[in-house]
Amino acid sequence: MKINDLLIQGTELLKQNGITTCVLDAQLLLAHYLKVDKLFVINNRKTDLAEWEGYFDLLSRRAKHEPMAYILGKKEFMSLDFYVDNNVLIPRPDTETLVEYVIGVIKNKRVNVLDIGTGSGCIGISVLANCKHCKVTGLDVSDEALQVAVRNAENNKVIRRFKTLKCDILNEVPEGEYNAIVSNPPYIPPKVIETLEDDVKNFEPYHALYGGEDGFDFYKKISDTGKKILTDKYLMALEVGHDQGEKVMEILKKDGYENITAIKDLAGILRVVIAHSSKF
Repeated sequence: MKINDLLIQGTELLKQNGITTCVLDAQLLLAHYLKVDKLFVINNRKTDLAEWEGYFDLLSRRAKHEPMAYILGKKEFMSLDFYVDNNVLIPRPDTETLVEYVIGVIKNKRVNVLDIGTGSGCIGISVLANCKHCKVTGLDVSDEALQVAVRNAENNKVIRRFKTLKCDILNEVPEGEYNAIVSNPPYIPPKVIETLEDDVKNFEPYHALYGGEDGFDFYKKISDTGKKILTDKYLMALEVGHDQGEKVMEILKKDGYENITAIKDLAGILRVVIAHSSKF
């Protein structure tokens, strides 16, 4: 069968199942199956293929709204490639606002960073790739997630400055002393999770989404924990939901943090809450 025929069939199958990016996804899935880039698929539409059954297996997964990142096993973030599977959240562009700020503040400082809820490691590893003198500990409750983070630290050549720590942050105080805490914690209430797209609620790990009944469980605990493990010279940087910025700032203020501010993302939404000592 010709590549063009496969793309037409793939596009139609995805379209019938409500995939709005059906054309692009059909191209990327065929390229992934053939182990070539997308341009090869586009430029060789008349080429005959002897085997193609595996392509329809991939299409079937996408037709069920499984995220492309899980099917392809990768996602770009901060111009780096990250391996992802269904044990971790898929890195999102919104989180780059947090990472860019942290990189801009740390620069060449020798700091010890705790990445709470590290998942794929995209936050901590991106910081390591841009801040050559810092160290990062990726904390997570999931062994599988920590394995993914280690794999990404190795792939991005920062493993010597990256270590992992298994810890249930809601019930334990992590070991060590840190100059900075960064986190994109679970912050979605269950009623909101029910309204999310199928790609998210049916495939991404629930424990990485669920932030308690009001969405603030992790922020309260991280704020309290920070008082016990942060040095006097500290930075706290937290990603927040679109309507959570003011409340998270109140939580940090109540716990005695200094210089509390919020940063908007490219859409003008309060996306990151910051607190830092005057010394940092």
